[in-house]
Amino acid sequence: MQLMKTHTLLASLLILALGACDYHSTRDEFDHQIDVCTLAQVNGLLAEAVEACGAALAIAEEEEYEPELVSILLYRLGRLERQRGKFQEAQALVERSLPLQEQRGDQAAVAVRLVELSLIMAGQGRWTEGAKQLERAAPIVGDLTDDRERKAAANAFRGFSKRLARQGESGQAEQFEAKAEELLAGS
Repeated sequence: MQLMKTHTLLASLLILALGACDYHSTRDEFDHQIDVCTLAQVNGLLAEAVEACGAALAIAEEEEYEPELVSILLYRLGRLERQRGKFQEAQALVERSLPLQEQRGDQAAVAVRLVELSLIMAGQGRWTEGAKQLERAAPIVGDLTDDRERKAAANAFRGFSKRLARQGESGQAEQFEAKAEELLAGS
């Protein structure tokens, strides 16, 4: 326990030290905020991660960085907010990210965002709406090549399958379970 407190304290001090550095260019400040966000996230300091990623997003939008980068930041912030239990904020961020990826035609990125939206909705007890997001993801989720993303999607399909079965939606529950198995077989 003491080691964990020391680790968290050291991480916090490092974040504060990084925040005190003087940066001269907007891109340097953007990179700095991404570094702080990553460090905070890795150390479980979600509020600090949200703050730093939010600052990076503000820079990216103000400086009109490429839409893909903005989308990645929106999605990352959405995931962080979901982890903090701030589901409305999370949903708004991921919903802003989704059309940017749809415009790019990146099916894997679209699938990941749809799965994330389903988890956000499940966190609010909105299982029916979440299932609709997974239905949208089902035809394209096979495009995921990253094993972690495939496993996360499979877990979402499996979790929804169990919930739907308890609600008496056995047909959809079986479809979701089959999709989970398909994703895991491809990992």
